[in-house]
Amino acid sequence: MPRNNKATKKQELRFEEAMENLESIIDRMETERIPLDDLLKEYEEGTKLLKLCRDRIEHARARIDQINKDLGSADNCLSPLDENNPESHEGGKADPQTSNEGIQLL
Repeated sequence: MPRNNKATKKQELRFEEAMENLESIIDRMETERIPLDDLLKEYEEGTKLLKLCRDRIEHARARIDQINKDLGSADNCLSPLDENNPESHEGGKADPQTSNEGIQLL
């Protein structure tokens, strides 16, 4: 039964915690002299954490896709912001009050 409890705790890890644990394992494997049996255990733990992280990323991508799909037409979808093109803000209309033309920073 302890194995189930450990698996449950692993599923409860936040993505950031899983990444930190994975980075720690990688660091130990690269810098420390670890006995082969321990190295294999670390490798196995690392692969489980990697799978967990990949699953969380895939779930986040699926949620983003669903949000964009729920927005409806392409007019409502979010697109990358081009900071150099004021027409890319607010549906292609530049706001004269927020335009930075003529402003210079020293």
